[in-house]
Parts: sequence; structure tokens; C-alpha cells
Amino acid sequence: MHTDKKILYIRLVASTFILKDEELLSNHYQVKSFAFQHRKGLQVIKELWRELMFLVRNLRSADFVYVWFADFHAVLPVLLSRVYGKKSILVIGGVDAAYDPDLKYGTKTRLLGRISVHLATRFAHLLLPVTQHTLNQLIKNINPTLVGKSHIVPNCYDTDFEIRIASTHIRDGVVSVCLADSVKTLFVKGIDFLIQIARLLPDTQFTIIGVQAEAYDWLMERKSANTHSVGPVPQSELREYFMRSKVVCQFSRHESFGLSVLEGIAAGCFPVAHQTGGLAEILASSNGLLIKNLNVDEAVDAIQTACRKSEAEQRHIADTVLVRFSCINRINLLLEAIRSIS
Repeated sequence: MHTDKKILYIRLVASTFILKDEELLSNHYQVKSFAFQHRKGLQVIKELWRELMFLVRNLRSADFVYVWFADFHAVLPVLLSRVYGKKSILVIGGVDAAYDPDLKYGTKTRLLGRISVHLATRFAHLLLPVTQHTLNQLIKNINPTLVGKSHIVPNCYDTDFEIRIASTHIRDGVVSVCLADSVKTLFVKGIDFLIQIARLLPDTQFTIIGVQAEAYDWLMERKSANTHSVGPVPQSELREYFMRSKVVCQFSRHESFGLSVLEGIAAGCFPVAHQTGGLAEILASSNGLLIKNLNVDEAVDAIQTACRKSEAEQRHIADTVLVRFSCINRINLLLEAIRSIS
């Protein structure tokens, strides 16, 4: 059902799950989008000015402002929403709630980020953390009083990854997705740990997808012969990698959700993951394999076990897990949350 209500949709990155939200909301509201561009130095000021002009031109006719991630790009939308008497909704994606000074991970580890995340979360009318873990991190690292205006709405996976006809591919090997251009992100996503595992399983092919720039150079210097790496690929190509692989794994040190694990499951992979953050929530009450610690022996055993799993065992996990993270479920929860502040 489409209404006459208008949403201003503010995003910093064009990740598939962010674009999916834009699509879902467009089926129910009139959506006008603003893509905040990554800029460095003084160029950020020009981008903030561009955002300000967008808000000034469009806020009077809008009913809500919907922003992904609590960072510097979210401050103007939530503050001006207050000025114009509009409601603002802020999706807490994970990095904005996290705080790990050792890994320098989390919006709060930067001075501008620290100021921005506190302002944005304080003045937004509604916060939508994507997992219980993200909400817990928000309460712990930002402000415990934020729980009162927080509503958990899990991400959803793209049904295009689902198997619609019997595959003729012979499934083999392990695939892991890590969108990274910095070495820091490799460590956050546990790729350094994964390449240790690959060295101990020389007869198993490992494929790492999404690594580029300095992260790719770092990986190329340290990977073993059975590890293949490619940069970011289109969704259709990513699906083909999943459909050829036996196991999808994610050994992140921090993971607010773990969408690629869901997509891998939908495409027929058996999941192996580190029991942390959203990964533990995704695989809860399923037969997916979770390792409690980043322990090499435990991970090797889990991957070897996963490689022996039958198609029926994989389908059981898919049937158990995917229903909880459908896009129908997400949009219904989003609509319910939006109605709560209307």
C-alpha cells in the first residue's frame, strides 16, 4: 500500500542492504534520496553544504527523515528535523555502536565520529539497531538511555540468492566475503585468521571476495597457494561463487549482522562462523557451526565437518534461518516502527 507520506532517505554508502531498504520503503512511501559522498579534508565541508541545501529544499514537504548509520552525515538531518517539526529515524548499522580502540574500530574512535554519534543518536526520534548485539553495543558504548527509543529491525537477505533450480555445479571449497580496502578492515573481519586456517587445509580451496587496494596487497603477500582472492563483484557473480562453494565462513572479530553468511546459506552453502555479534544471532537455533573463540584447531575442525555435511543438512539450516530474515519481515517491522512515532 502506497501512501502520500514522504521520506527523505539519507545514505553514506551504496551497500546492497541500504539500497534494499530504499526499495522496500519506496513501495509504501514517496522516497526522495540523498547520497552523501565520501570526501576527505575540506571537501567534507562542501558535501555537508550540499546536504544542508537538500534538507532545506525538501524538509518542509517531508514527513520523516530516514538515515543509515550514526555518523557526521546524520547530524544535520536529525537536528533540522527537530527544527522543522519532523520525525527522524536513524538505522544503527553496527560500526556506529561499536568501540574497539585496539583495532581502531567504531565511529567513536574518531573525534568527529564521537561527537557525531552522540548528537545523532540523542536527537533522532527513533533508533533502529539491526541486531540485539548492536543494541547492546549502543547502550554500552554510547548511552544507556537510548534503549527507550530503540526498536530492533533485522536486515534482510536478497532472495535472488536463493536456489530456484537444481544446480549442476559440483560444490567444493570455502568462500568468505570481506569488503575491504584497508588492512584494518581485514583484521576486523578476521581474514588474517582465515588465511592461517587455509594453510592448514592445503587440499581445500579458499576464496575471499571483496578485497582491494592496500588490503589486497597485504593479502597477496601472505596467502597460501590454495587461497584465491577477487575484488568486489556484482551480486549475480557473487551468487555464482556461493553456488560453487560448499562452505561460507565468517570469522569476524566484530560483526553487527553478517549478511553474506545469509546470502551464502540461501545459495546452498553450509555456514561456519565466529560466535560473535550478529553472526551468533543469525545461526541461533540452527545446526550451523559456530566457533566460540578464534582458535585455529576449533576452526579447522569446523570447516572439515562442514565440508562433509549433506545437502539435506544444509537445507534444514536454510529452512530454519532464512524465514527470520526475509524482506517481508523487515518491511513489516519497519512499518510498525514508523507508525509508532507517527
